[in-house]
Amino acid sequence: MSHPNDLNVYSMTGFGSAEAATAACKLTLQLKSVNSRYLDLSFKVPDELAQYESALRDAIFQRIKRGKIECKISWQNTSTAVDTTPTLNAPALLQALELQNQILAQSATAQPLSVQALLNWPNVMPSSSGAPSALAQVTALDIETLVQHALTEFLNSRAGEGAHLAHTINERLNAIKAIVDDLRIALPELLAHQEARLAERLLKAVDASKGDVALATSAIPVAELTERIRQEASLTAIRIDVAEELDRLDGHIANARKTLSNGGGIGKKLDFLMQEFNREANTLGSKSASLLQTQASMDLKLIIEQMREQVQNIE
Repeated sequence: MSHPNDLNVYSMTGFGSAEAATAACKLTLQLKSVNSRYLDLSFKVPDELAQYESALRDAIFQRIKRGKIECKISWQNTSTAVDTTPTLNAPALLQALELQNQILAQSATAQPLSVQALLNWPNVMPSSSGAPSALAQVTALDIETLVQHALTEFLNSRAGEGAHLAHTINERLNAIKAIVDDLRIALPELLAHQEARLAERLLKAVDASKGDVALATSAIPVAELTERIRQEASLTAIRIDVAEELDRLDGHIANARKTLSNGGGIGKKLDFLMQEFNREANTLGSKSASLLQTQASMDLKLIIEQMREQVQNIE
């Protein structure tokens, strides 16, 4: 099996950033993501760069399949030709003052807005003064270079976390394999012990009023009693035999390892496999005829839940 660091497994949690110098400013693009069942994109970009959102979306779609991703672009002026001195938006300020005067005229308890509150009023103090001049010189090539560099760092971040997740899942698969192997070895002895207990109970139940095994067996021919015990033991063995469940668990382990080895967008497939693992663990518990088997079922459920938590974060 490949070493986890060689597996092409990606976490849905990641961060990447890149910077690019343009003619009049420095652009910074940040990508960060958390878990999501689907690919969910949101953008925080200056209005002057909104025309590039479609190109950004396409670039991200090509390299990422799942996750709730935020793409944020910020800029910093690097040209003395661009004046970024904050300036008041007089029309917006007048609109705020007029609205304030209307409220004061109708309420004796209302208080005038502070200077700080007026400055924070929408559009009164533009946060991107100089943006039209500086960002007008940004080109499509600048944006493409920026997003590709950010995506590379972002995917490297996801790959590092993905390698850790793959390693953790492989350890859990090893633990499940150990439990399955131990149960398989113990199964014949468990079935034989259960058959012996059943035979003893049947002998005593033939004539419970006398409470004597020798007297009880004398009432029924030995051949008939032996056949009845054999039939009941066979039926009980069928009900509690978990060899098929152990075989299916081995199959799920092999499938999970192969899926991890293949890499790529494997999160949903692994999530389905966790359901199948859990189904077999539940069946082991329901068929349990010994404390060993009950404990094995409980241990399997715990390990499977730990794996499921890790799988939720795989792309």
